[in-house]
Amino acid sequence: MAYNPFRYFTEGKYRKRPLKSKSPLLLKIRNGDFEYSPYFLEADDNVQLYDKMYNEFMETSPLRDINDKKHEAHQYAKMKRIKAQKLMEVGINEENLRLHQLRIELEAEFGKDLWDKCLEKQRGKGTTEDMYWWYKKQCKMGTTPSEIAIALGRTTTKGLR
Repeated sequence: MAYNPFRYFTEGKYRKRPLKSKSPLLLKIRNGDFEYSPYFLEADDNVQLYDKMYNEFMETSPLRDINDKKHEAHQYAKMKRIKAQKLMEVGINEENLRLHQLRIELEAEFGKDLWDKCLEKQRGKGTTEDMYWWYKKQCKMGTTPSEIAIALGRTTTKGLR
């Protein structure tokens, strides 16, 4: 991943390339386009790294005053903490956008907005694909537009399954 000065805080190691916007909803769901934001996983890694660096400094520091030692240890690992906070902030924004987009696409696919009803209880295993099938059952649809596009092998599904 090339250096991007506006995304200095992320490494992109958990990032999976999302499908194009015209791809069928079911394939997007199976690809993981609407799953847990990878920024949260990176934030957790940075929090653990902060703790590790802080504890290493506390163990190896020759300082005798405990307050000075704590302050120096925090200063030593501070950038990892800042990076984790920034990743959490961006992760929350991305998560909100993903959920909003999923709601819009489910409504477009099924013609009904059952979002609030769906969130009242967890159905199935609690996955996004379970939500898709629950929507289909509630709308009493035989075959969804996504299933038709996949079955017909439309250009939006080339190389996908």
